Amino acid sequence: MRAGLSEFSTGLLLDPRVYRIFVTTLSGQSISGTTRLLKLLGERAPSARNTDPLPAIIISQVPDEVQNTELSPDLEKSLLSEPEKTLIKAAKSFIKEDQEIIRVITGFYDNLLILPSSWEEVITRINRSEIIDAVRPLLDLLPIKRGQPLEESPPTLKSQRESFTEFTKKLVFAETTEADDFLATIPLRNLASDHRRQVPITVVVGAKGSGKTYTFLQIIRRENWQTFAEDACATQVQVDAFICPILASKNLDPPAVQLVGEVQKKTAQVLGFNSPRDIQSIRDHIGNFGQLNLYEGQWRERWLDLMAWGVGFQPQKEGAGRALTEHLLQKQQRLLIVIDGLEDLFQNFASNETQQTALRALLQEVPEWLGQQPSRPLGILIFVRRDMVLAAVRQNAAQMIARYEPYALKWNREEALRLVAWVTNRSEIKLNIDIEKLQDLREEELTQILVPLWGKKLGSDSSKEAASARFVIAALSDFRGQIQSRDLVRLLHLAARESVNDNRWQDRILVPAGIKGALPECSTQKITEIELENTALKDVFTKLRNLLEEERKIPFTREQLRLSVEEMKILEENGVVIREKDDYYMPEIFRLGLGFSLTAVGRPSVMSLARRAAKRGA
Repeated sequence: MRAGLSEFSTGLLLDPRVYRIFVTTLSGQSISGTTRLLKLLGERAPSARNTDPLPAIIISQVPDEVQNTELSPDLEKSLLSEPEKTLIKAAKSFIKEDQEIIRVITGFYDNLLILPSSWEEVITRINRSEIIDAVRPLLDLLPIKRGQPLEESPPTLKSQRESFTEFTKKLVFAETTEADDFLATIPLRNLASDHRRQVPITVVVGAKGSGKTYTFLQIIRRENWQTFAEDACATQVQVDAFICPILASKNLDPPAVQLVGEVQKKTAQVLGFNSPRDIQSIRDHIGNFGQLNLYEGQWRERWLDLMAWGVGFQPQKEGAGRALTEHLLQKQQRLLIVIDGLEDLFQNFASNETQQTALRALLQEVPEWLGQQPSRPLGILIFVRRDMVLAAVRQNAAQMIARYEPYALKWNREEALRLVAWVTNRSEIKLNIDIEKLQDLREEELTQILVPLWGKKLGSDSSKEAASARFVIAALSDFRGQIQSRDLVRLLHLAARESVNDNRWQDRILVPAGIKGALPECSTQKITEIELENTALKDVFTKLRNLLEEERKIPFTREQLRLSVEEMKILEENGVVIREKDDYYMPEIFRLGLGFSLTAVGRPSVMSLARRAAKRGA
């Protein structure tokens, strides 16, 4: 044991049940010290019982010329035999007369004199030597039961990269993941702590890819609001409200669909109701209501009835929603309805007035009515995209969004790095982190913790390359400083996939070329997803893609791209461009997918563009 650790090693050395292996070199000091230790242990803690494992001796760093049998007997005796005999004699007190001390001799390897700091590099050097083959006979002496496998060797860097690739692939889309835990972000902690004493009546706004469906699934997994709130780090939660989903995304995979159905049925049974209407039935009802040309108040009543029918209370009966609150109040029960997947039902919300009326009633009328009920026995959580809110709520939309701003699913720099640390630690790659204290770590601490994942820089530590953490956040952020969780996890997946066969970088999981190479696909996928939810932005993107290649250059002016003032405003409001004097710039997350290149003159880097955006935001 190293100096200073003697107090820890003493208990093991004095325990005859421990398989004790003594390692020494041929230097006089090492032989003397090992001999004295062997004699002391022979007196104090010999292997006296038949069940006690026998000790072994490894003579390490023995030069080849000493082991060479062609050497003269005198030289071999002086350099090896005498020290060996001395050690064995000292160890005789461990064993009986008919037993032999096991000894192993390992060769001298100059590349092992000074070991690198990376464990992977150490393993590589050891594997290249013959040490493993030399000490392998010692394994036969280990007291392992027949049929019991040896402990698996540490995973290789390649296997870690492969497993991280598969793990992150499952997390890219919430609809296809079966994860049963979540990161308690600031919005979720706000949501939980603000509703410790009353059931939530809240609209959770988030862009596509911000984690709405993932959060929806995590909430319904808990089946009770108190459980979720406590898992989201809230304390002294006093709301015992059962959770019931009545709408969900159509893109859920079979296990998630089954989970939604099971939670819905279980909540109905706990409340004493039968035959809850399944989610497809709820969708059909909404489609039928859309043919009736209802005004907002009528839609409000339909939504309340659907909430009751979805939990099995008075199915198909009009007025069931109002009656449900009275029933819950009498039974002293609380219920939380959870809704997701509205974009599947209202695909023409941008232009269809009926769909806008239905959404407006759900987002405004229903929460207002529920909030007026005595003791608030019935609550609702609605996950919805921001563009749907803006299209449906024609007056005071900004006021409504501001009201629910503390719960909006947004990711700043620090939260994004925290998500990376959480994802990485959940995989087979364990970081030096106490997961319970993850929420308390600041950006600088998170950056340091993530060095084993992607290194300090996108190059060697002494290079002029950008810092890895800052580069990733800057490359994935728009010019409003927003970053989506799906983009972040997708980059981790693609970068890991591109890093699997890399042999150069042994000190990190994600290599620089893999990180940079993942950006084009991240950009293309993001633009495709945005176009599904933002029609106005889609039209401008189409116009930009139709430009000639020589026209798609950054920086550019509005006149060069033949865009109207309104079109340029749409790009600015969505963080796609930033203006400096008459020139416009575009962040990497949009530039690559739209096929824009950087001009040679005054070519800005990813980091300089990010600094400009941050300065502009300040």
